[in-house]
Amino acid sequence: MSNGDEKVCETVRSALVAHKMDFQEGDIQHATKFTLKSGALSASVNVFNSGKIHVEGKASELKTWLEQLKESIEKGSGGPIALLPAEIEKFPQTLRERVPDCDDVVLWFFQEALKCYKADSPAGAAFMLGAASEKAILLLIEAYGNAIIDEGHRSSFFSRVNQRMISKKYDEFKASYNGCKSKPADQTLAQDLTQLLDGAFNFYRHTRNAVGHPQIIPDLEKGVILANLGQFIVYVERIYNLIRHFEKNGVVV
Repeated sequence: MSNGDEKVCETVRSALVAHKMDFQEGDIQHATKFTLKSGALSASVNVFNSGKIHVEGKASELKTWLEQLKESIEKGSGGPIALLPAEIEKFPQTLRERVPDCDDVVLWFFQEALKCYKADSPAGAAFMLGAASEKAILLLIEAYGNAIIDEGHRSSFFSRVNQRMISKKYDEFKASYNGCKSKPADQTLAQDLTQLLDGAFNFYRHTRNAVGHPQIIPDLEKGVILANLGQFIVYVERIYNLIRHFEKNGVVV
């Protein structure tokens, strides 16, 4: 749990990931601090528990960009001004380029999410992103299970995940992965499950459920959805990196 307002932190975090910014995140008193670097430039943005955003650093293009991000969030658009419509149009192409073997179902739902966003339907986009995320996670879980070397452990794993809802499947996968003896040596990849996939998976699932379960009107900001459309590309890329690791090295549990 972040010290800063969780919803605003998620908006900032997603925007930084979508724009491939080099940043570190840490908690300070009453706030969460995002520290960015771009070449010789550095700047930071603090998100307080009140929801207030404060940008720090010497005058630079990077600081100006963060101030634009702050302004867009405060105005309710949620995404940085630097993200132009032409860039949004390239999202599906970028996903194909970065994940050439991406599953057709994941691609289709991602493209549908983009269509919904462009049609000014953030709820539709959130639902489609949730579906695309679920398919990607199911592929990850299947690849992990199939790569378990010991036949008995493999059979036991699939007996625990089969015929269960996606959240339970994911919990079983995480529990098994935590005890896995053949995690990736690369620390970025090894930590992806807790540092990136966990947060993204739960965000996509929760927003999809908010739309799919008509109990209340979902509170969805278009800017947050846009940021997570961009983040989805990184999310799927990391999932496929893990899939390739499992397929190449096998899984020892």
